[in-house]
Amino acid sequence: MNNWQHFFNNPVDLSEHLKKPYFRFDNRDKEITAISFDEKANLIWSGDSYGCISSYDPTFQLYTRYRGHIGGNSVKDILSHRDGILSISEDSLHFANRRGVTKLNLTSIDIAAFSELNTMCYSPHSLKNNIYCGGDNTNWGIASIDLNRGCLDSLLNYSSKVKLMCSNNKVLSIGRQTGTVDLLDPTSNRTIKSFNAHSASISAMDLRDNTLVTVGKSKRFYNLYADPFVNVYDLRTMRQLPPVSFSKGTTMGSGGADFVQLHPLLPTVMIVASSSGSFDFIDLSNPTLRTQYVHPCQSIKKLCLSPNGDVLGILEADNHLDTWRRSSNNMGMFTNTPEMLAYPDYFNDITSDGPISVDDETYPLSSVGMPYYLDKLLSAWPPVVFKSEGTIPQLTGKSPLPSSGKLKSNLAVISSQNEKLSTQEFPLLRYDRTKYGMRNAIPDYVCLRDIRKQITSGLETSDIQTYTSINKYEVPPAYSRLPLTSGRFGTDNFDFTPFNNTEYSGLDPDVDNHYTNAIIQLYRFIPEMFNFVVGCLKDENFETTLLTDLGYLFDMMERSHGKICSSSNFQASLKSLTDKRQLENSEPQEHLEEYLESLCIRESIEDFNSSESIKRNMPQKFNRFLLSQLIKEEAQTVNHNITLNQCFGLETEIRTECSCDHYDTTVKLLPSLSISGINKTVIKQLNKKSNGQNILPYIEYAMKNVTQKNSICPTCGKTETITQECTVKNLPSVLSLELSLLDTEFSNIRSSKNWLTSEFYGSIIKNKAVLRSTASELKGTSHIFKYELNGYVAKITDNNNETRLVTYVKKYNPKENCFKWLMFNDYLVVEITEEEALKMTYPWKTPEIIIYCDAEELRKPFFSVDTYSINYDILFRDYFANGIRDTARREYKLLTHDEAPKSGTLVAIDAEFVSLQSELCEIDHQGIRSIIRPKRTALARISIIRGEEGELYGVPFVDDYVVNTNHIEDYLTRYSGILPGDLDPEKSTKRLVRRNVVYRKVWLLMQLGCVFVGHGLNNDFKHININVPRNQIRDTAIYFLQGKRYLSLRYLAYVLLGMNIQEGNHDSIEDAHTALILYKKYLHLKEKAIFEKVLNSVYEEGRAHNFKVPETSKG
Repeated sequence: MNNWQHFFNNPVDLSEHLKKPYFRFDNRDKEITAISFDEKANLIWSGDSYGCISSYDPTFQLYTRYRGHIGGNSVKDILSHRDGILSISEDSLHFANRRGVTKLNLTSIDIAAFSELNTMCYSPHSLKNNIYCGGDNTNWGIASIDLNRGCLDSLLNYSSKVKLMCSNNKVLSIGRQTGTVDLLDPTSNRTIKSFNAHSASISAMDLRDNTLVTVGKSKRFYNLYADPFVNVYDLRTMRQLPPVSFSKGTTMGSGGADFVQLHPLLPTVMIVASSSGSFDFIDLSNPTLRTQYVHPCQSIKKLCLSPNGDVLGILEADNHLDTWRRSSNNMGMFTNTPEMLAYPDYFNDITSDGPISVDDETYPLSSVGMPYYLDKLLSAWPPVVFKSEGTIPQLTGKSPLPSSGKLKSNLAVISSQNEKLSTQEFPLLRYDRTKYGMRNAIPDYVCLRDIRKQITSGLETSDIQTYTSINKYEVPPAYSRLPLTSGRFGTDNFDFTPFNNTEYSGLDPDVDNHYTNAIIQLYRFIPEMFNFVVGCLKDENFETTLLTDLGYLFDMMERSHGKICSSSNFQASLKSLTDKRQLENSEPQEHLEEYLESLCIRESIEDFNSSESIKRNMPQKFNRFLLSQLIKEEAQTVNHNITLNQCFGLETEIRTECSCDHYDTTVKLLPSLSISGINKTVIKQLNKKSNGQNILPYIEYAMKNVTQKNSICPTCGKTETITQECTVKNLPSVLSLELSLLDTEFSNIRSSKNWLTSEFYGSIIKNKAVLRSTASELKGTSHIFKYELNGYVAKITDNNNETRLVTYVKKYNPKENCFKWLMFNDYLVVEITEEEALKMTYPWKTPEIIIYCDAEELRKPFFSVDTYSINYDILFRDYFANGIRDTARREYKLLTHDEAPKSGTLVAIDAEFVSLQSELCEIDHQGIRSIIRPKRTALARISIIRGEEGELYGVPFVDDYVVNTNHIEDYLTRYSGILPGDLDPEKSTKRLVRRNVVYRKVWLLMQLGCVFVGHGLNNDFKHININVPRNQIRDTAIYFLQGKRYLSLRYLAYVLLGMNIQEGNHDSIEDAHTALILYKKYLHLKEKAIFEKVLNSVYEEGRAHNFKVPETSKG
């Protein structure tokens, strides 16, 4: 943060309007109490002790001024809003547009909680539609105001005096008068963390993303002194970081820190200042990197940084506003994307009955009327318009320099200068034509609004499966970002037909960590892995959650025959597994990405500019984590298998040798091979051996490489040069390769046409893997293995720098004895040519994970779970979660082997769910509704009852409550019947089971061919995450449907069965039994051939009563 310069113009007196003659006899303080930059316009706003709000442009010309607060109360705080300016006094809130027209004004008469207010901030998750107001009045707490409705939304219980408040998208940070900082969760109205920031009081506080900084004062010798440090807190770990000192022991200034603010654009930079005038720009990642300045004044009263970070506004003690500016921002603009300002609104001219004397000083001259003009006068234009870049230059009268004709080409001079500028620390990066295209070419205009509309509403279905383009720099439509499938009616009303014309199922991206879908698709087409994972479903492996959920997902994708599937259960197991490991390591991480970052696979992870982008090396880290976990869980299965260990295991010998002659040898079994940066000289030598540039030299180098580094020897304890040699001793049937190359290395790869070879041969010669393109080059060796490319995952980077993962796989067709290539982009599946699949010359395509399989392995058939002998015992016994006693109340009767289900057996089912996360959407100015964050639900209860005629007809044999230890936002008790505590193993009195147990029961019934009866089964099966064949579904919501108006189960039971159900909370057993009776009623009406007539009368009566059941009278 260098190049800051003091703008040496005359400081502007912001209190000049308070020095009018009619204020002369007022003994009140005439001070400026608040300043703030506008985030949407090039304006700076100020509030004074009389409740007036004023705004100034970059030349400090007055734009507008209005009275915001009546009663003479001073302005306490100012906030910039997209539609105007918010300000508060001690007893009122004012909201006006930038012209000064009032939009909302609330006082203590309207809201009793408005008393002794000090500060305000926006509410988390509200998109600046709600604000919180707090102050010294502890009787009411903190008031939440809804700006759209203009009224009080809610009150947060808070019993301390509030001095400062700020928020991010998760929590509300509150600075008390006593110096303590509380972090409040507005959703639960609970203080989740408190920090004793300062011993006496807090002076300033700022919060941005997950970083919180505070400055304050301490009491020493009965006086308050500013602390000479800044407290820094990381809200991800809820811990305090080491404090950062301020001007301690320097000549730039003394005293403590009174002001602090985080840079609006640079997340690790903050500005700290003292009231004496000294201020520092400090880098939080390295506090020793700081730039110090001193503002020449007596003292500072307020300080703020502009939204673009280029202008620093300082309010001095005498109410003069002075600025510091970056040398690159000579124009002094406050924001990079300013909105066009409208003409301000002024008060009506004052009229009088007679002429006014010129010497009458009590009459304001601003009230003298002027003629009105439709256009702005030239004299009112700001002078910056005539001095800005892009205006027509003035004529100088000088002629251009004549051409001598002897000027030599300066290309050689420029080239030599560039070579001198290039250093090892700062190399000269040449223009990459393969990535950015031709130089000086004007790119096509892309409207961001059209892109957002396209993502929301969907792509053109006519060319969505086009996977080639004329221009290699243009991303084809098949690789584009797909629209969300969740909507008002879920995925039922989304047409997937244009996106998939094959028999292979795609995956829904509406899940957490959706980038894992690409890796799941990759391993789903490895025959040995598919057969083993699906084969594990024949046994009850309840302790291997990730392995079994992956098997259920593979089985569902195989059975769906092109219908979209969801990996939500797999993601839930992934989350619970990472949570368990975090508890074991005592290092909590909030998301899967943070957990994978803790795995030491390669360098640190870098974020792209877009929030939708995939973090660098994250697919590689997840790939190794997935394979390691699956190999670990296969040993825990009933049969203690080692199939995946044999398929993927790379026996790696690691020999470590020090310069002091100490060496150590260890052997590890790695599930995948990491291919990182390789020396250029080594690559050239290996390319000569392989007769061309391809992937084989990279694999050979990764299988045997030597690295050196300086470290402490464990034997002698000295710093020695340690040489580490890693050698792979075997060639498994499946090679999983993780590419972690640099951009320059990928540029060399794109210049080669056949870098990704379709097949190669390998052998172990002298304890070293040797790979060649043909078998003839390996003659004389004992065992030669032939490998063929099975598939790979590629990262697609579009023009907006957004990234996504796609999968290329090769599938063998035994009938035609040939292979075909498929490309998966979430739920888009398209068959492509082999030439297109192997093409690596596209600048927007980067390989991430590559799978090579043994040629014989690749031609093996895929076996479904039907070929195995399946264990059905769970249908006839209970399997409760840990801590649940058999004494819990039972509302069902287990099946016996005599009534074992078979194909066509009728069962009725109903499921209940709880809400883990509500839906978050936004509506733009055109009324288009787009979903930002879809809702998340969890299975809470499943009831299945007998549907066959007999003594036990209608008796449930499954009534399981599902364990849920996650945060539940809404139990939906009215619709689910689930009460708080019912799903907690420590508090519940219900018979709880784990999710994989109840899922297996439903899956086994589907496997046996049972017919499911229910109401709204599509929604139930979607949340259970199972695709049941249509011939096994009897949905009464579909049977009794006319047009598009679905009828509720309660209404149908009332008009057709004469039953009044769901009078209180829902009960899944009652709902399932009602749906069964309703299905029997449907069969009876169809048999009598009066179904259509009855259905018409049901809808006619329903329209008359708005499809509602009459309320029963209570005597």
